[in-house]
Amino acid sequence: MTPTILVTGAQGFIGRYLVRALCDRGNCQVVGVGRSPGNETHFTHTIHPGGDECAAPLPNCLVPEGPNYAYVATDLSDAAATARLIEERAPDIVFHLAGSLRNEPFDRLVTNNIVATRHLCDALAGRGAVIVLGSSGSIYGELGGGGLPLVETGATEPIDLYAATKRTSEDIVRIASRAGRIDGRVARVFNVVGPGQEERHIAGRIASQLTELMVGRRNAMALGPLTAWRDLIDVRDVADALVAIGFTASGDVFYNVASGRETQIAAVYDLLIAAAGIGNPPLIQLPGRAVDMARQVVDVGRLRALGWEPRVGLRQSLGDVMHYYLDLIAKA
Repeated sequence: MTPTILVTGAQGFIGRYLVRALCDRGNCQVVGVGRSPGNETHFTHTIHPGGDECAAPLPNCLVPEGPNYAYVATDLSDAAATARLIEERAPDIVFHLAGSLRNEPFDRLVTNNIVATRHLCDALAGRGAVIVLGSSGSIYGELGGGGLPLVETGATEPIDLYAATKRTSEDIVRIASRAGRIDGRVARVFNVVGPGQEERHIAGRIASQLTELMVGRRNAMALGPLTAWRDLIDVRDVADALVAIGFTASGDVFYNVASGRETQIAAVYDLLIAAAGIGNPPLIQLPGRAVDMARQVVDVGRLRALGWEPRVGLRQSLGDVMHYYLDLIAKA
């Protein structure tokens, strides 16, 4: 029997790549869920290649087409609508990636990260379906409570409201799973890199500013401190990891989704400049954020035990980000 796989947040950055990975995997019916009325040809966020704002186009033909994909517009904050969705589609696996992002208003964080997760868990109760919650590595806080490397069994100490709501959504899945109502797994995704990502992330922000320099709309880069260390993972590797977590029978609930390698942001900056093919530009140092963490070292042994390995190196990933922007200014 062909399984039905439901992806919430299917129009988002990670969601688009996950849908593509599932469709390419075959032998499944994929249902994308989002708030947009239809399956758009762009992401839900905007970018600024060369300084001009535009809806971020989808790279690499990420709009899925074919008989094994369908898109459904559903508001997961509506309990009745969520229940109808699950009743009609009867999914075998749900990848729950929908949610609000850091710096969004608190009421939206609560509604989209906590309430929607509760509605999904309630609708899935007793159906025997797997739910994989897309959470965040930020739930560990500065040092994960127990130091580095960050492991799934370590303490979690969120340092902002976004991370706090993500941890609460984890608790909802954990409690429902422990009670036997659902088969829940949690993917704690760290710093994602890849073509089409938002400019609130460092790689997209650097690439955008570099294109402004190249077209003469900027005289210098303006960035916060480049001294922090982060675990960066390509979005295609994230999609592969989510698939591995969704289809495993290992019995674990929590998984770190990261590369397992620590990289200084200064190296990200240098690699993007090299990919752009320009000399080192002037750099204006901006103050850092109050919640910035100095280091992230992540243990991904539990994920690797599923047979997953990262396949896209950081140089390739950042090169793809830069060329995504370069292609856009070339077409302008």
